Amino acid sequence: MNKLENTFYIETFGCQMNVNDSERVAGLLEAEGYRPAESAEAADFVFLNTCAVRERAADKLYHSLGRLRKLRASRPGLVIGVGGCVAQLEGRAVLDRAPQVDILVGTHNLNRIPDLLKRKGEGNRELIDLDRKADSFAVPASVVAHSSPVRAYVTAMEGCNHVCSFCVVPRTRGPEVCRAPDDIVSEVELLAARGYPEVMLLGQTVNAYRFGEVDFAGLLSRVHAVRALGRLRFTTSHPEHVTEAMASAFRDLDRLCPSLHLPVQSGSDRVLASMRRGYTVAEYRERVAMLRDRVPDLALSTDIIVGYPGETEGDFQASLDLLEDIGFEGLFAFAYSPRPGTTAVRVKDDVPEDEKGRRLQVLNQQQQASQSLRNATRVGSTDTVLVDTVSGGGRLSGRSPHFRIVHFDGPASLLGRLVEVEITGSGPNSLTGRIAPSGSLTASSATPIL
Repeated sequence: MNKLENTFYIETFGCQMNVNDSERVAGLLEAEGYRPAESAEAADFVFLNTCAVRERAADKLYHSLGRLRKLRASRPGLVIGVGGCVAQLEGRAVLDRAPQVDILVGTHNLNRIPDLLKRKGEGNRELIDLDRKADSFAVPASVVAHSSPVRAYVTAMEGCNHVCSFCVVPRTRGPEVCRAPDDIVSEVELLAARGYPEVMLLGQTVNAYRFGEVDFAGLLSRVHAVRALGRLRFTTSHPEHVTEAMASAFRDLDRLCPSLHLPVQSGSDRVLASMRRGYTVAEYRERVAMLRDRVPDLALSTDIIVGYPGETEGDFQASLDLLEDIGFEGLFAFAYSPRPGTTAVRVKDDVPEDEKGRRLQVLNQQQQASQSLRNATRVGSTDTVLVDTVSGGGRLSGRSPHFRIVHFDGPASLLGRLVEVEITGSGPNSLTGRIAPSGSLTASSATPIL
């Protein structure tokens, strides 16, 4: 088959880093003449970009591979590729379990996919690249096929130097490697010139960024100086790297949005020590206090793991208390699952699965109730919403500076625009509203992508 007739479909599991990785793969393939397909059934090449952080995420890979095995029975020419964290963590074991996989690449080797596809077409069979020393930033920024017309992800750093007992990221992504600040700024300038009103800087521990004399606060300042940029965000941060300079950046950089995802993982000092998180609950509270001293209405979200080995009912209650005291805007809660290669896997997983489920339910119910009360207080206020989604029937959605979801009615031409919205209703996870009176519509500082 002529290469220019080939189509591809990418299925992505996991975090924003994985989404950005998939955007790079899509851009590389399009640069080689491949066209995106709307489904795996319509594609000649299907690529599964995987997450290994939790057991359930890894299970999704093999479920999808089972479906693709059946698809290939009716389409023998279908090429199947697997990449990302599961590929890096399990290596050739993926092929042992799923021999239908043709191409296997690690987290650092995405730029090799077009060449591996070419080799596949030439009849080669050994199509594996798991080189951990490859350059993670080898994909040119100019070819990345961003999946959103409004919010663009920009990778600032890869990997993690922490040794949290439950986490596979150091094994799948490797140690911290930071991009040169000039390269990051150049990519943001390119995106702003192309009309993206918002950029989100990415890294497993993005606020640990340092390149020469440029620390994370310095990077934020340099990116913020891109004149055409509308909004700036970043994720994910580690509490250990919350500094005075970072806190002051939220206050001093007006286009840096007042929202921060700051995983705590547990409200118990004993559990945090076992997790090897590197801070106590008191130290976490001190960092939150420092941030809110600079920006009192800073919106915080967090991660919490329930059922970690040895977690008692008292430890769990401490997590509930911390949630109540801090007043988080959002919560990502997970039941602990042992992951291969982590130190926690050597500890007995002694919290029963049904008890993990109960704790997860209690935690989420408390957080949902808290969010409902907090969002109800916003009814009657006005917020500036960046429209990022157009649905049927004239329904629009977008994010406030605090990353709150707001739904309202309006024309599709508002995609990529900043709109003043009066909040008229609320729920635990989003707000509803109507466009404020005439004269309150504003263009973002970038030309919107339509």
